[in-house]
Amino acid sequence: MLKILSTYLALAALLVVWPVQRLGGEPGPVTEPQVKAAYLYNFVKFVEWPSGALPGGAAALTIALLGKGARNAPFEALSGRQVKGRRVQVRQIGRVEECAGCQVLFIMPSERTRLKEILRAVPSSGVLTVSDIKNFCSLGGMIGLVTRNDKVQFEVNLGAAERAGLRLSSQMLKLSLSIVE
Repeated sequence: MLKILSTYLALAALLVVWPVQRLGGEPGPVTEPQVKAAYLYNFVKFVEWPSGALPGGAAALTIALLGKGARNAPFEALSGRQVKGRRVQVRQIGRVEECAGCQVLFIMPSERTRLKEILRAVPSSGVLTVSDIKNFCSLGGMIGLVTRNDKVQFEVNLGAAERAGLRLSSQMLKLSLSIVE
């Protein structure tokens, strides 16, 4: 059953990636950054933010990308898409202090050496932290994207999410590779 659910989420991620990929030009094989962007987009669907963490009305849901990398285009292509009745806004930031007002913070691998400092500086409530930095969840991040056997999967640090007031869907937790409390 878990394998079926895992396959379903991977398929859903790829279905989301297809339009993202087509925005960039010629069709071709789906890249790892595109799959990771699709996972990020889908994670938002399975998170419940505390009251006050989301702006009122139909204001945008903001994803901040912290760090540098040539892999940002698939994430930036999420801008303008709809999730939870809100338009997604993606913005590149250079310092963690600039994540004020965002609901999701994706930390690029370029920030590996500053990760502990960054996680301490993230607002304590309402910001979902995601990264593909190795051991992200064990270092205090909430959702870590990992590649195993050429497949992108994810780990969850449930304790970190709960401390930030975020509720992660049991459906998402069932699909995670591992859960850190």
